[in-house]
Amino acid sequence: MFKNKKSILVVGFNTRPLVYSLYRAGFKVYTVDFFGDLDLYPYVEDYIIITKRTQIDYNNLKDNYKSYLIDFTFDLLEKYPNINYLLIGSGLDDSFIKRKLISEKINSLKNPLKELNNKFEILQKSRDILEIYQLLRENGYNIPLTKLLNESDLNDNKSNFPFILKKKQSSGGINIYKINNQEQFYLRLRIIKNQKQEQEWLVQEYIEGSNISCTVIANGIETNVISINQQIIGFGFLNAPEEYTYCGNIVPTNIIKKEMDTIKNLSIFLSNTLGLTGINGFDFVIRNNIPYLMEINPRIPGSIRVSEEYLTTNLLKLHIDSFFLNRWNSIKKSLTSIKKKRFCTKLIFFAPKDLSIDNINKINKLKHIHDKTEPLKKILKYEPVCTILFKDNTFINSYFGALKIVNRINKIIF
Repeated sequence: MFKNKKSILVVGFNTRPLVYSLYRAGFKVYTVDFFGDLDLYPYVEDYIIITKRTQIDYNNLKDNYKSYLIDFTFDLLEKYPNINYLLIGSGLDDSFIKRKLISEKINSLKNPLKELNNKFEILQKSRDILEIYQLLRENGYNIPLTKLLNESDLNDNKSNFPFILKKKQSSGGINIYKINNQEQFYLRLRIIKNQKQEQEWLVQEYIEGSNISCTVIANGIETNVISINQQIIGFGFLNAPEEYTYCGNIVPTNIIKKEMDTIKNLSIFLSNTLGLTGINGFDFVIRNNIPYLMEINPRIPGSIRVSEEYLTTNLLKLHIDSFFLNRWNSIKKSLTSIKKKRFCTKLIFFAPKDLSIDNINKINKLKHIHDKTEPLKKILKYEPVCTILFKDNTFINSYFGALKIVNRINKIIF
């Protein structure tokens, strides 16, 4: 079907959704992946799975895997020196030194491959949220009050509980804490000071509202919005391990036109100003009809497969095309010709207790299950079990259809 297939190396925390779409687009795919989900293997030529190669379990590795990600990327590049492209997914958003090492390695190759990622300098600018907020303030956008922890004083915050304490570099809802009182603040502050990390944390106004994300595609000059998505954050029925853990999306979201227009305009403004290329994501919270930017993800976001199901198109193919300026008009034409008729819900299910191999096998046999855990050993409480993708003709039917799958999983477990 596909002659003279191009090859691509995909690197990230969970590459399975990207690998799947790239395979369907006709690429020979190689990957360095953290999990090694069961439904990853049919779509790759070769792979290195971090948990398998290191023989370290999820909980002991999830915060310390980035150096392995780099080392194993180098291993595959040396093993397959003629790979055409490199795509980096989630997992290295703020690891600027490690990203630079990858670029240097690529430039040293006899046949340098093409990176399908934002340039190093653009990554740094996109992830400097204080500079981004300054830019937005100067251009008339609303932003949450935010400052460095070491510039803050407890007396400033006494009358402002609750507020958010978050690491400058965070993703997936990790290292974000809602502080409700002085006791919680002192406890968290003691931990941070013991780790000598005061410079790495922010104090931010608590914005209570609806969690929304915007997915865009850009060529470094021009930007088109792909979808605006409902974010599912820290949901108890999915057994989220932390209050702000990313748990999925519903695409598209149902918000009023004023909110949608602001999100579109802000996302396009930032994308064009920063010079983003490819598919990227912007996270918002809407309070009183006003969207507040929370974070820029200058890479393909976790909602990508949900957007693909909503649009019934292969967005990974468009992502690659966006790095070639002569293909931009074709991308725009492709997006405008899509007939958007359905909704799709993604839910990430975390283990409510330790799960047996028998539990895992039964869950993997259910319909609408993806990111299937290999049934090699038990899954511990709060570890990710699987992803649910459910599409239907309405927002409500899509969401409740996914919830029915959650109920079936719970019947297996309990």
